[in-house]
Amino acid sequence: MGRKLVIIGAGSSYTPELLDGIMQRNDNLNLTRVALVDIPEGIERAGINTDLGRRIFKKNGTKCEIELFSDRRKALKDADFVISQIRVGGYAARILDEKICLDMGIVGQETTGGGGFMCALRTVPVALQIAKDIADVCPDAYLINFTNPSGIVTQALARYSNIKNVGLCNVPINMQSNVAGILGKPFKETICNFVGLNHLSFINSVKIKGSDEELLPCVLEKVIKDPTIMHHTIGKPGIDRLIDTIKLIPSYYLSYFYFENEMFNEIFNDYKQSGQTRGTKVREIDVELFKKYADPNLCEKPKELESRGGSLYSTAALDIVEALLSEDEIELVINVVNNGSIPDLCDEDTVEINCKISKHGIKPKKNKPLSPYIAGLIKTMKQYESLAVDAAVNRDRSQAMGALMNNVLIRGFNNTEKLLDEFEKNFSKYLVFK
Repeated sequence: MGRKLVIIGAGSSYTPELLDGIMQRNDNLNLTRVALVDIPEGIERAGINTDLGRRIFKKNGTKCEIELFSDRRKALKDADFVISQIRVGGYAARILDEKICLDMGIVGQETTGGGGFMCALRTVPVALQIAKDIADVCPDAYLINFTNPSGIVTQALARYSNIKNVGLCNVPINMQSNVAGILGKPFKETICNFVGLNHLSFINSVKIKGSDEELLPCVLEKVIKDPTIMHHTIGKPGIDRLIDTIKLIPSYYLSYFYFENEMFNEIFNDYKQSGQTRGTKVREIDVELFKKYADPNLCEKPKELESRGGSLYSTAALDIVEALLSEDEIELVINVVNNGSIPDLCDEDTVEINCKISKHGIKPKKNKPLSPYIAGLIKTMKQYESLAVDAAVNRDRSQAMGALMNNVLIRGFNNTEKLLDEFEKNFSKYLVFK
C-alpha cells in the first residue's frame, strides 16, 4: 500500500526541490499521494508548485498523485509523514525583523539574535496548532520540521505536544558533504559527529563508516591551512586561528557569535547602501523563481533555485523519511530531545546531534561532555531557547525578557526592553503580552 506525504507551507520556493527529490527516490519511498497545503496568502504559489510538480512527475513517469489543499485538516487525512516549512508573517515580517534589529545596532538574522527571537514568538503558536491537527487527524504521522527557527520550534513541539516529530536543517548535511570532499571519500561513507544546537553546532569527530580511525585532526589541519575548502563554516579572516584554538569545526551560523562585529558591519553596510535586507533579496529571488515555475514548458527543478540557499534540502528531508521506513539503522543529524546524549544539557532540551534512525525508532548517540571552549555558549543559548519557547506559549513578557537577556547577541537589558517594545508595536497581530 502506498504512503502519503503532506507539505505544509507548500507555497515555499523550496517545494519543487522536495518534489524533485521525491521523483528521484520514490522507488524507496513508495509515495502514492503528496498533499500540498497553504494558507490563503500562499495558495497561489502552492498552486504553481502543484502544476510544476505534476509536470516533473509526468515527465519522469513518477506514479504519485499531487493534490492541492487550502484546508489543513483535510490535507492531513491519512498522512504518514508531514513536512512543515511555514513562514508566519511572510517575507514582510522577516524584513521588518531585520530592519528593527539593524536599526538598533544588533544582529537581525532570520534565526539568530533578535530576528530569530521575533520569528520564534510568531511561529511557535502556529506550529503547535499544526501539531494539534496532526494529533487529531493523523496521530501516527511523523512531523519533520524545517520551519525556522528549527531548534526552538522543535523544542516547543517536544514540550507542548505529544506528536512524533524531529527538527531538521540542511547545514549539517552540507558540512558533511564538504568534509567528504576534503578527505576524498564518498559522502555516504563519511560520518561527521555533531554536538550543539540548531545553527549553533560543531563537528567534533570525523570517521569513515566501518572504521574507528579518528580523522578530525586531518580535516582540521587541511582547513586551518586553507579555510576556503570548508564552504559551510565561518568565512571570516581569523577562522583558521579559531579552529586551531577550539579543535572543532563550527557551522556557518557561529559567524554571528565568534565574529559578531564583522558580521553586523557587513550586513548593516549592505543594508544602508542598498536599502535592502537579506529578506528583501530573498523575496526578489522568489519572485523570479515563481515566474520560472509558472512556465508550462518547465518540467524540472530550475538551476536558479540553488541561489535560494537550499542546497541538499530535499536530501536532508527525504533521508529522514527513508530512514524511518528502514529496517536497518541509518545515522543522520537531526534536532531531537537530548535524553542524555549531551551530558552537559538537560534531558528535555532539544539538541542537534547524530541519531541512529530506523522504523523501530530514533536513538540519539551518546556524546562526551562538551569541550569547555564551547560549553558555556551552548548552555547559555539553550537557556535562551527554553525561555523563548515558554514566552511564545504563555505570552509572558517577563519570560521574553529573561530569554533575550540570555541571548548573547542582544547585549543587555536596554536592548532587550527596546526590542520587545518594538515587537509589540509592530506585530500586535501576532503577539500581545499578558
